[in-house]
Amino acid sequence: MAKAIRPTQAPSLAAALRESGLKVINISQQMQEGSLLLRALAQGYPDILAGAGNVQTLEEAQKAVDEGAKFIFSPVFSEEMIKLCLRNKIAIFPVTTDGLLCRKMNLDVIGFYPVDKLGGFPVIDKLGEEFKLQFIVAGHITEQEMATYLNHSHVLAMTGSWMFDKGAIAANNWKEITENLKRARKWVIE
Repeated sequence: MAKAIRPTQAPSLAAALRESGLKVINISQQMQEGSLLLRALAQGYPDILAGAGNVQTLEEAQKAVDEGAKFIFSPVFSEEMIKLCLRNKIAIFPVTTDGLLCRKMNLDVIGFYPVDKLGGFPVIDKLGEEFKLQFIVAGHITEQEMATYLNHSHVLAMTGSWMFDKGAIAANNWKEITENLKRARKWVIE
């Protein structure tokens, strides 16, 4: 998840994403100017799948839709937010450990954040098997842990703020960020 990138850095971020081949980004909507960065990427770089992350209210979801989000990752399971996204044909990945709610809302893929605090693989396996769910995991996942999560049968994807090192962003070290993204890209199955 991108947390410290400013809207003025959108061209550099887009170049790093394009060069790495990883053209999906989850942009925190809880950071200052998060919605502006989302708009800059969504409207200025249509080949990049820019989504809104950490969306906590219906108002934030509406704003993300208006800014051009292609998906929403939310730590909240809100039926109103889900309906908003479905009406606008935008994927939504809310967080819950209630498989029945997912089935009720016709969701096949949900967020799982923070993965360790929600019970990790035992809960993922139970929900995945019982309710036929897949997961996008998040929450302090390091580069070293990528293989563990992405090799799991119920895990579809993961986020990782390690790709967007705050020191590299502050120093405008887009080479380091691009290399981080390239290492992450190796896990993408097309």
